[in-house]
Amino acid sequence: MKHNYDLLKKVLSIPTKTYKEDLMIQFLCEWLTENNIPYQVDKMGNVYATKQTDDIEYFPCVVAHTDTVHELDTINIKEMMLPNDQKELKLALKAFNDNHQPTGIGGDDKCGVYVCLELLKNLPNVKAAFFVSEETGCHGSKNADKGFFSNVGYVIQFDAPGNWMVSEYCMGTKLFDKKSEFFNKCDKVLTEGFNSRNKYQSHPYTDVYALKNQFDFSCINFAVGYYNYHTKHEYVIVEDVFNTLEIAKKMINDLGNVKYFEEVKPSKFLR
Repeated sequence: MKHNYDLLKKVLSIPTKTYKEDLMIQFLCEWLTENNIPYQVDKMGNVYATKQTDDIEYFPCVVAHTDTVHELDTINIKEMMLPNDQKELKLALKAFNDNHQPTGIGGDDKCGVYVCLELLKNLPNVKAAFFVSEETGCHGSKNADKGFFSNVGYVIQFDAPGNWMVSEYCMGTKLFDKKSEFFNKCDKVLTEGFNSRNKYQSHPYTDVYALKNQFDFSCINFAVGYYNYHTKHEYVIVEDVFNTLEIAKKMINDLGNVKYFEEVKPSKFLR
């Protein structure tokens, strides 16, 4: 898959903060319109897109959130060499204000937004959900459109730092069963893609946590190349973002257009 570096920089340059996500939502609607991908926006501002070229029963669905923790008016992106998780210096993108002070680039989760857009552009059959207000409690995904997810077979989110983390649990909720075909297929792709560095961990909430408490499909979340998240020194390793994109494409190709059932066990967090 050809990687659109300009699109990555464009997404990262859009100021967006929880409850102030209009510019990102507008950008998504314009991009989806330009690429002839049907979409809808609910009353909260969640954006739902469906790309379909074949007659299929279940869709893979990719997910990201549109808010960040950084309240910025201007984002000046600079290229520099910064370390990845293995302490190797790699091409990185970092944000600065007009006074040349670091501000935080919002790779959490604008990197995930970028990956979802590339998958919508390049895969024949896929759904994508872009949820608002994740950072303050998954408000968008807690109110996910049930009709949109009625024919979703599984969900993949890109909202973890670095280049090897994988979420098995979020807030104590199991996202998938390790004794399952879903896990076996995902694990094979992740082990190859992350060069055997992938580790399954328990993480704080993100949108797949809210979804898993409402729907009976398997979910997974993994690293998408942002570092020092929630700080003014946040940066994005370009190679890691592109690698996650390739992993996601391979994972969806291997998982196919089927449903991977996982029992719903509602959490008191969502009550």
